[in-house]
Amino acid sequence: MSEHRIKQKDIIYIIPDDELYAKYNSGEAFIDDYGRLMNKKPHRVLRELKHYVDQPPVVYRTIPPKPAVPTKRSNPMVDRLKDEARYKIEEVGEDLINRGVDKLVYEVIPNAWRNHVVPFFHGMIDALNSKESKADEILRKEEQKESSELAAKRHKTRIMTKEEAYKEKQKVLYHWLEMLNSLKKLAEAGEINYEEIVDQLTNSSNLQRVNTLLDENPNLLETDKYIMLHDLLGRDLYCEKKLIPIEEEEIRRVAENYKRNCE
Repeated sequence: MSEHRIKQKDIIYIIPDDELYAKYNSGEAFIDDYGRLMNKKPHRVLRELKHYVDQPPVVYRTIPPKPAVPTKRSNPMVDRLKDEARYKIEEVGEDLINRGVDKLVYEVIPNAWRNHVVPFFHGMIDALNSKESKADEILRKEEQKESSELAAKRHKTRIMTKEEAYKEKQKVLYHWLEMLNSLKKLAEAGEINYEEIVDQLTNSSNLQRVNTLLDENPNLLETDKYIMLHDLLGRDLYCEKKLIPIEEEEIRRVAENYKRNCE
């Protein structure tokens, strides 16, 4: 049993025995990015491999020393003239900088502020005030319009008392009941073509309105009207104080019975 070293991407992995190396060499196993020897089928870890970085040998280069630069002999007169020239240039530069700063601070910036910045802000304030006044005027007009419309609606709307509402509901219910009763009267008179009346009676909105009125107030029908509707339908209207809704089929069945009785 011997160790085998495999180099991948400048890293040397150590496979500890011949059996694992044979699997790697035959392609049954591979080394993943985490330095593990992985079996392909089934996919599982065979061994955590030891590894180290393959470092190339370090080559040291010797840098030859720079040749010595011969020093120039200084002249005291020349050095003094250079120093005086440098001092004069520094004085002139400092004076120019001071003059430029003074001009910027005391002339350029105040003029720009007075001639450009201040008028700009005044124009912005005037524009904002103008827009606010226009917006306030529009809102005031809208409020006046809404208040006038609301007042007009209140003027047109007539508030009904409970008694008046009760009477109106009773009228709607009695009108439908008279239409239903007219089927019987027409049948007794020998008239059997009353499809228009049946259509009005079985209209979904009419039936829903009648059922809603009867469900809201069981006492809406007077006794004689209740007995009339009971006889026409042939059944009770309520069961355990709950309305049994009147269906379209019932009305059509009543109409068919009247037709058969006349024929």
